[in-house]
Amino acid sequence: MTTRTVAGVVGRRLLGAVPLLLAVSLVAYLLLYRAADPVARLRRLPGVREEDVLRLVEQQGLDVPWYEGWWRWLTGFVQGDWGVSTTDRSRNAIEPIMDALPATLELMLLATLVSVVLALVVGVVSATRQGSATDHALGALAYVGFAVPTFVAGVLLQLGAVWMRDEGWAVLPFALGTVVALAGLAGVRRGGVASRAALAGGVALATVSLLLWDRLGGDGATVLFTSQRFSFESEGDVFSVDHLQHLVLPVLTLAIVNVAVWSRFQRAALAEELASDHVAAARARGLPERRVVLGHALRTSLGPLVTLVALDLGAVLSGAVVTETVFSWPGMGLLLRDAAVARDINVAMGIVMLGAVAVVLAALLADLLYAALDPRVDLRGGHR
Repeated sequence: MTTRTVAGVVGRRLLGAVPLLLAVSLVAYLLLYRAADPVARLRRLPGVREEDVLRLVEQQGLDVPWYEGWWRWLTGFVQGDWGVSTTDRSRNAIEPIMDALPATLELMLLATLVSVVLALVVGVVSATRQGSATDHALGALAYVGFAVPTFVAGVLLQLGAVWMRDEGWAVLPFALGTVVALAGLAGVRRGGVASRAALAGGVALATVSLLLWDRLGGDGATVLFTSQRFSFESEGDVFSVDHLQHLVLPVLTLAIVNVAVWSRFQRAALAEELASDHVAAARARGLPERRVVLGHALRTSLGPLVTLVALDLGAVLSGAVVTETVFSWPGMGLLLRDAAVARDINVAMGIVMLGAVAVVLAALLADLLYAALDPRVDLRGGHR
């Protein structure tokens, strides 16, 4: 496709996204407006004066209908005026959002990088070993990762970090062995006899860990931190070991579900490509299997993974609310939760709209990358 054609497709997609963004802003504003009655809550407090109530009504726009408040917010937003934070009248709504954005970007990008690498490895290994013990074990692990809610995974990782501090490094191989054994057991129960090797290996690893438990006992030193972004003594130093110790758990929490989902899509796409005619032709020419997989099948199978990654990347920009709340990570997700609870509509709406715009742009980027990776895809619809 020519540059002019691509520009036309991009322009039409962006224009088509305008009604969607308007609908998102309308629904979000209505939900935030109806979420609570701050006036009634304020009146219940002892010693509250009537002028305090009137000031709150004026600050939060409760003296006008919700649709008028939405229109007032929308016209200001498109002109670059995001309003004033009602929880801190000295700051514009965009200021706390920009303060929280670096923490969310850092967490999101690192979690995405880890997830993509692991999903590619797991997907390729599963697709090239279909029906094997490895395939069944990785599939079972993916189902377990997908089934565990994010907040449960976060809390379990926090408990594991505390356990590691008290008991030592034997916790890591014990936990890994337990997970592998459970995954193998799930495969066996589904009839996958080949998963018995994973079950036996997991049990053996957990058993050895228990035997070495006393030799790897904990000394009370913190290995992985369970909350915040920095310790007090290393505040702001993103290249410190302390910061890395704070990053590990929230990154793993986000990666668990991502890898579980993305790896299965990658496996299915690559397995389909490996059965295609052009791969059969490459094999008929006598090419090594590694070159066939990595040089011919893998590239054209990346489309679904690219789409998933791009869409999830845009969604997470608005803040991984659950993960950031569990780990008290000072990003946009935690800020969104606090703003919604405090009914700070301007801040909450700013985060919601940033996330909506990011999803739209990410979907467009995914389509462009899909077309670049697979020449058979036509951006105007269908296949060539």
